[in-house]
Amino acid sequence: MRPDWRQVLKAVLDFRGIQALFTSINPRTIYLYSIVIGLLAGVGAIVFNEVLHAVSEVTMRSWAHLPGPLTAAGALSPGDVPDTLPPRRWLWVLLPVVGGLISGLLVKTFAPEAEGTGTDGYIDAFHNQAGSMRGRVPLVKSLATLATLSSGGSAGKEGPIAQIGAGIGSAFARYLKMGARARRTMMVAGAAGGLGAIFRAPLGGALTAVEVLYKDDIETDALTPAIISSVTAYTLFSAVNGFEHVFAYNADAFHAPVQLLFYAVLGLVCSGVGYLYVRFLHGSKRLVFDRLPINKYLIPPIGGLLVGLVGLAFPQVMGQGFGYVQQLMLHQPMGGIETGVRVLATLAVLKIVTTSFTISSGGSGGVFAPSLFIGAMLGGCVGTLSHQFFPVLVPDVTPFVVVGMGAFFAGVANAPIASLVMVAELTGAYELLPPLMVVAVLALITSRRWSIYTTQVDNKFSTRAHLWEMNPNILKRVTIGDVMRGRYGRSAIIPHDMPLARIEAFSAETGASDLLLLDDLGGLAGLLSLNDLGDRAALEHVSELLLADDLINRRTIYLSPQDNLIRALEFFGEREFDKLPIVESTDGHDKLLGYVRYEDIIAFYRREHD
Repeated sequence: MRPDWRQVLKAVLDFRGIQALFTSINPRTIYLYSIVIGLLAGVGAIVFNEVLHAVSEVTMRSWAHLPGPLTAAGALSPGDVPDTLPPRRWLWVLLPVVGGLISGLLVKTFAPEAEGTGTDGYIDAFHNQAGSMRGRVPLVKSLATLATLSSGGSAGKEGPIAQIGAGIGSAFARYLKMGARARRTMMVAGAAGGLGAIFRAPLGGALTAVEVLYKDDIETDALTPAIISSVTAYTLFSAVNGFEHVFAYNADAFHAPVQLLFYAVLGLVCSGVGYLYVRFLHGSKRLVFDRLPINKYLIPPIGGLLVGLVGLAFPQVMGQGFGYVQQLMLHQPMGGIETGVRVLATLAVLKIVTTSFTISSGGSGGVFAPSLFIGAMLGGCVGTLSHQFFPVLVPDVTPFVVVGMGAFFAGVANAPIASLVMVAELTGAYELLPPLMVVAVLALITSRRWSIYTTQVDNKFSTRAHLWEMNPNILKRVTIGDVMRGRYGRSAIIPHDMPLARIEAFSAETGASDLLLLDDLGGLAGLLSLNDLGDRAALEHVSELLLADDLINRRTIYLSPQDNLIRALEFFGEREFDKLPIVESTDGHDKLLGYVRYEDIIAFYRREHD
């Protein structure tokens, strides 16, 4: 008979009062939990990294004979292929197709929310799901990303690592029955642990986890737990894999203030190209892949095919590309190609293209590694031109490669502080902090209107995670009727007897997945969230028979126009449903007036608060 590990753990916690220590929620125990979560996240990072390296060695090296130089830290990409082994170019095209097919099957079948970057899923869980994440998501995300990266897909591994760590933190908090606020903190600590370990950047991992949540803010409440978890995970990971930096950096230190002018130009270039990167990534998904009239499971393989075709001419843009960034920093030919401005610019553009094909088609992986690659190529371009025209002022190109990495990610991720610290820890080039700070400020000024992460919110006023910080005097004296002034939302209301097939079409047309059902008398019949139905393809054969009434999957709650904002925000804080019905009783009959959204309340609060 197999032991019940939950009972074993409970018995351990019962021993000598330890249970009381672990179930008491206060700052000291939160810090203790962060150590535990860091250890678990470190183990997750070790396992993921080792499996990725082993599988990539088989697929990309043994099978495809695709060259992939090691970085200074090693084991981040397949090793060099001996010259005696001719490349199997047909596998360069076929493998991304197979990887896309496997990734798509895993994600679309078992966890649709694991699609894409992974960091977006972590951000969404923090803001909209009270720090909760389905237990299967980290596992599905990890397997899907393994399939993507080991087959040459252009993506990074920070997405699944963030979700693995966040999932560990969320599960840990749920087991201890923590509230939403503590659960969010534990989830951030887990994400920080995963990032700090996999990139050997303890401070950068912690700052990234708390900064990518917002465009204009930082999650200060979780910063200390994030640092504790990140340092713990980093120490465990590096004890197994070594404490050296990911990249070897041996260039001169920053010592000429006039060079800041050249770095400022680099920052502006990275900001402009970053805008194009974000638009191309999101646009290719919305305008191309989401509109393909084919089975959804076939879309990721199409993205993989396009990546493979580009990789035939430029294999440098397949995979993570860290090895080629290292070659550029060491002034070595990148995959046998001599680096020049035209070559570097071409690789930057093609990396944008292949990353968009991989992620936008439904493949799984992060965008941090591709962002570093693109930034390094742009840094090489600006540094090379600066050296050609001003050789005395710019004697070496390598610092521009490093600063370009930080500049580009800072702009596309709205994470200027995290990016400069992360790049400094990746390379050990702490002496480049002054130019990195310059480009971070430029990113802060020029890139706030766009982001590679679609689920980022502006600041703490824009998230349910900080409802408790709002002024209670305003919330108490204002009613729902005052906020909406009779202009309640109506576009997400459907008849209670609408068939599922028509509901799907309605949702695709309006973009609404959380719906209100209207009964025959004009009252509220129930609430329906399409996201809760899971894989709706399995219901396709009965989509004309299933009615909205049959699919009701949310407890019917509602407000009246006389309820104040505190009551409304209590509902929003506890549930992921993005709208609340407003019902008014007239002559003994409840009439559905419409609904109020969380965004409506926040917009009103800002006007009143400012």
